[in-house]
Amino acid sequence: MGDRFKKVLLAIDFSVSTDDVIAVGVKFARNYDAPVTLLYVIEDGFAFSGLDGISLPIDDFPSIQNYIAVRRETLQEKLDGVVATLKKTGLEVDGRVIEGHPAAMIVDEAEQGDYDAIFMGSHGWSGIKKFLMGSVADKVVKNSSCSVMVVRPIVEA
Repeated sequence: MGDRFKKVLLAIDFSVSTDDVIAVGVKFARNYDAPVTLLYVIEDGFAFSGLDGISLPIDDFPSIQNYIAVRRETLQEKLDGVVATLKKTGLEVDGRVIEGHPAAMIVDEAEQGDYDAIFMGSHGWSGIKKFLMGSVADKVVKNSSCSVMVVRPIVEA
């Protein structure tokens, strides 16, 4: 049983659930002496949508490319900081920032990288918002060929 899980993928988004995803995933990986990869997916089209509070004119392509490059670099630096902290604890860990549709990219990364388990957060949406927006976690659970652990945020009563 000790070699059931050889590689663990932690899909993070720097939301409120990220610390819990890392804590649970790392504890799990240590139990199996498995290396960990932290994965952040920049959603395709995010820069165009204005969902991040910044809208860019679609005809200003060089600015859009520059914005995405700066955003990717900033996220990679943030991820590198988390990786460095985890390495100090003796964990075998690396981190990557990629672009695409989050659910598809997480599932693809897990298959291409031959991972045995995925840990990820859930935003805990409910009702109409969940119905309209769907859930990255739901899509990963349904489409992944490996085990998936969805770590829900703690809701204070």
